[in-house]
Amino acid sequence: MEKPNIEYGNQLRWFALTRINILSALSQIVQIGTVTPLLSLSLEQQGVEPAKIGVVVSASWLAILLLYKWVPRLLARMGLVRTNILSAALTIAALIGMPLTTHLALIFSLNFLLGIGLILRWIACDTWIVAVASKDERGRAIGVHEALMGLGIAIGPLLLIVFGVGSAAPYYACAFIVLMSGALALTLKTYDTQPKTPAENHQGKLFSVIPTALCGAFIAGFSETSAVSFLAGYSLSAGYLLTAATLLISVFGIGGTVLQLPIGWMADRSSYKIGQLVCSLILLLGSLAIPLSQPHPWLATMIVFLWGGAIGGMNTLAVIEVGDRAGEHQVSTAMTAIAMFYTLGSVLGPIVTGATMSYVSEQGLMISVGAVGALFIAIVLLRSISPAK
Repeated sequence: MEKPNIEYGNQLRWFALTRINILSALSQIVQIGTVTPLLSLSLEQQGVEPAKIGVVVSASWLAILLLYKWVPRLLARMGLVRTNILSAALTIAALIGMPLTTHLALIFSLNFLLGIGLILRWIACDTWIVAVASKDERGRAIGVHEALMGLGIAIGPLLLIVFGVGSAAPYYACAFIVLMSGALALTLKTYDTQPKTPAENHQGKLFSVIPTALCGAFIAGFSETSAVSFLAGYSLSAGYLLTAATLLISVFGIGGTVLQLPIGWMADRSSYKIGQLVCSLILLLGSLAIPLSQPHPWLATMIVFLWGGAIGGMNTLAVIEVGDRAGEHQVSTAMTAIAMFYTLGSVLGPIVTGATMSYVSEQGLMISVGAVGALFIAIVLLRSISPAK
């Protein structure tokens, strides 16, 4: 990767990282935190059946799965500044178009367009953080970025409380937020960089370079989406009131947000391998402890908080591992692979967990998440004793 032609002082470097984080968080608030519930609720108000709503909402994730291979080459051609501006433009176009039609095929297409903006911003900003941060502070820098991504998801639905879902106002408010994100990218031209185009013969080798990171990203997506989908229902079946069950989802999200910086700090102070082992142990032990803690809500809340942090940490540590192990020519490709594996986990998690709950046990959420946690512990331990690490 070509570094910007500037010697970064600590203050200048962190000022640049701050702007990158802010522009990424602003887009995250819209692209993931707001648009999904906004589309779901507005289509539901129009009387669209849930199955069709699910298809429309899935369009942005489908864009990620279909287009991830082309993102690194686009970054190499356009650079990170212009890629972020393109992401903002596509997202704004989609947001302006959504309230102008009730045709489901058009809304699906517009959400697909928004998904293209999402994957461009996602990979560009992850790559940018690695490019600007120094090696000894990379874990903290990535931890801050991942924490803000979680915060964006938490803040997004609040916009719907302010603007509602029955008019064009929330779409236009989101478009303005993304416009601010694109404007911030223009202030970072000094720190622009063009990631090297990955050679074709290196792409196949990537999976042998960072297999643990890719597994961690998959498990993060699998566990996070499963928990968000089923934790409230699981708590209701345990006798919790709806308010308390919903609050556990918020606690899960808060843990996934605020614990990413400590996890990044731990990776800097020890290693990402220690962090991966700790997070996967919490993943497994939390799955065992949450059912036992249900009679004591205060204890369940604490465990769910740590559980959410560990699950979010799996993805944070995957990105940190990429920064440590991937070569300069592989970074943007590796970041794209991390996003792809996280997305695959997000798609498969609710399917596997729902089937486990239906056909195996009402404890299916804990069984499926605990199982992938145990699997990851085995992977980390096997990698640690393997001569080819």
